[in-house]
Amino acid sequence: MKGRAGILIGVLLVAIQPARAADLVVFSAAAMKGALESLPEQYLVASGDHVRLVYGTAGQVRERAVSGQAFDLVILPPKPLADLAARHLVSEDSEKDIARVRLGLAVKTGAAIPGIADDQAFVKVLLEARSIGMADPATGATSGVYLAKLIDRLGLGDKVGPKLKYYAEGQTAMEAMARDEVSVGLGQISEIKPVHGVTLVGPIPEDLQLKTTYAAGISATSASADSARKLLAYLGGPAVQASLKANGFDVTTPGN
Repeated sequence: MKGRAGILIGVLLVAIQPARAADLVVFSAAAMKGALESLPEQYLVASGDHVRLVYGTAGQVRERAVSGQAFDLVILPPKPLADLAARHLVSEDSEKDIARVRLGLAVKTGAAIPGIADDQAFVKVLLEARSIGMADPATGATSGVYLAKLIDRLGLGDKVGPKLKYYAEGQTAMEAMARDEVSVGLGQISEIKPVHGVTLVGPIPEDLQLKTTYAAGISATSASADSARKLLAYLGGPAVQASLKANGFDVTTPGN
């Protein structure tokens, strides 16, 4: 009788044990870095699950996933995310838009604020700049690839090209500007606003603008898919959405 009671108690103890915390790996485009800075701590308190964020350009994040590196959630623009879904690396029914961001121009804090209200004014700033920092298009950075094409489209390649300084990411370019390595920075607004020592002049003119949506998807091979779904839902919640707005994103959740 005592043996049976012991077994029963053991079963009950197992049943009431809290679920084991998940250790979630999130691959994310670097444009989200400032907005998600507090996510690991916030989510640990909210759920008990651990989150490790691994950043890179959109191209680098895609390559990590394609090369077989393990992840639970990935945040990318729609095109590379759709590519991962087509390769059966991301569950197609899991994709969800998180936020959208525009390109902006920035200067070192304390420098004169130039006008960039129209195309002519924007071009004038680039032509007069001592040097221009931006993400290296060779890394697959969304902003870098687009801005390189935009400069050529505006016919500025020969005049502006020698003044361009490329960095691993847009935020790295802004940090270099804070150190006075460049006089003007171009990049996604979310990579400008978190950097101390730089000032966002504003979005570049609308007809030259790139509006990049960032979406998340769950790994098709995640061992913690249920936990990843909960984290994905959390990204659409008030805490993360407020951080996204503060860091220059336009949130894309219903009602916003």
